[in-house]
Amino acid sequence: MANFEKSQKIVGISEGGYQCDPRDEGNYFDGNLIGTNWGISAPTLAGFLGHAPTKTEMLHLPKETAIRILKTNYWTKNNFDLINNQSVATMIYDGAVNHGTNGMRFLIEKALRTLNYQLSYYEAFTQKGIKLLNSINEKKLFYAIKTARQNKYKQSSQKQYLKGWLNRLERIKFYADNSISGIWPITVMIIAGFSLLLIGM
Repeated sequence: MANFEKSQKIVGISEGGYQCDPRDEGNYFDGNLIGTNWGISAPTLAGFLGHAPTKTEMLHLPKETAIRILKTNYWTKNNFDLINNQSVATMIYDGAVNHGTNGMRFLIEKALRTLNYQLSYYEAFTQKGIKLLNSINEKKLFYAIKTARQNKYKQSSQKQYLKGWLNRLERIKFYADNSISGIWPITVMIIAGFSLLLIGM
């Protein structure tokens, strides 16, 4: 199963620190420019605080609080811990943070369609949806989702962010599930050591 901390290490590289770019729609709440900090948008912070946030509250948002919000609002709420492959989980989690959960649901639906699977966007992060994701070849799934996200970025009118968005995707690398391959070398070493011990006897 995927681990939040491992995915957050990668996502955190793209979501570090405060920014208040007036061209970024995620920096506004109720028409007021609030900014974003540690990957927490103004609307997300408003939901967490229960009131319209101020620039000061966003600017001084503790990193630990931001990570707690990310884990609760994006990772746990969407069942990402049930995804088998860590790379796939990171690609999806990063997308949920960057595109929004609903936006990422639509991209999952599009990605699955290219692989000839049908899943309604609202089912994407349910246990049923995650079960389907886990049944698909993990490498093909990873790159189908990556391509869907790339296309989303390239179709955006905010071309000034394109290079950064694409660099963000490239930071997420695919690795096969190593639960078996990680055990195998250890097993070989144990057998080899035992054999040497017998030879020595």
